[in-house]
Order: sequence, then structure tokens, then C-alpha cells
Amino acid sequence: MTTHDSIKVPAAKRAPDLRERRRQETRLEISRAALELFELHGSSATTVDEIARRAGVSPSTFFRCFATKEDSALSVEVEFETEIVEWLDAIPADDVTLTGMQEIYGNIIERLEASPDRRDRILRVRRLLASDPHLCASSFATESMALIQLTDRVAIKLGGENARPYARLLVESAAMTTRIAVDTWAERLDNGAEADLAQIYRSTCEDLRRAAAS
Repeated sequence: MTTHDSIKVPAAKRAPDLRERRRQETRLEISRAALELFELHGSSATTVDEIARRAGVSPSTFFRCFATKEDSALSVEVEFETEIVEWLDAIPADDVTLTGMQEIYGNIIERLEASPDRRDRILRVRRLLASDPHLCASSFATESMALIQLTDRVAIKLGGENARPYARLLVESAAMTTRIAVDTWAERLDNGAEADLAQIYRSTCEDLRRAAAS
């Protein structure tokens, strides 16, 4: 997705230092271990100690990276929240629009799709959510809390409590579009069809605009 000239995006980030790169690598190893164990035994039957042992870290290291065992499997979704917050901090209130939010999500989706490891983890998480009620409930709760927090940030940016209904509409519309696009992409791949996540996301954004205009 090409970013419109009128939409401001955060400046390029400074490359992480060695300490941060090691932390990111540790988080990734823990996330991989959690996914493997959840696929084998289910999230309810898997303990933090088992995840830590499989990842080759201590339980205390696990909890420095993740608050819960469920978070460790769902970690790829944190990138969406982080980048949206950075975008909000970097732009004036007048630029906080649905189109702007969709562009930011679209940029993140393009990067995720370009990474085979992240693509694989997204697909595996989606499959787990369809078969693991405990993880699905945890994902729903985590997403709901993230949307509430993001709505609060957008409302503050737009002027406070009176702007909250509009802020919620922006946030939940953008999140819903992304969720539908990712689900559609995963379903097509699982059915053996070719699927381009970025293209599906663009089409889903068009569908939302068409629905709003009808």
C-alpha cells in the first residue's frame, strides 16, 4: 500500500542496539516455544516453566518479556498497537482519520507479509484461535483491552471525553478491517488458494467504504 502524501507517518526508527536486538531475539524464541507447545498440548495444559525450558530461558526471563503465557503466543500483534501509538504521537489532531489509521495498518501488514517467519506465526496463531477456546478467549480479552486503551489515546488527541464516540468508531473500524482481512487471508491459504494479504486488506478497506456509503 502506498502512503498518501497527506498522511504523515513516523520517521524511520533508529536501529536497535545490541541489547535490544538480544531482547527481541529472546522474545522471538519464547514466542516460538509457546506456539509449539500450544499446538502440541493446548494453551491450558502448558505452563510458563515448560515454555521457558523449551526456549532455553529462565521463568524470570520469560516474565521480563511477557506478562502471561498467552501473551507470548500472541506477541506478533503487539507491533500493530505500538506503531499506531507512535503515529498518534507524531501527528496533529486534524490528521487522525480513518484513512490515516488504515494506511498505518496497511504499512504494517506489508512488512509482516514480507517476513516469512511472521507470516508463519500469524497463520499458526489463527489456527490455534480456531481450535483452542482458552487462547481464543485470552486473545479476545487482550484485543478488547488494547482497543479501549487506543480509543482513550485517540479521544485525548481529538479533544477529550466528548470525542470518545468518534474515537471509538475510528479505532474499532480500523481494527475490524484488519481482522477481517487477516482472517480472509488465512482462510484462503488454509483452503489451498493463493492469497496476497496486502491486496486483501486493500479490498477490505474498499468494502468498508462501500458499506459506509450505502
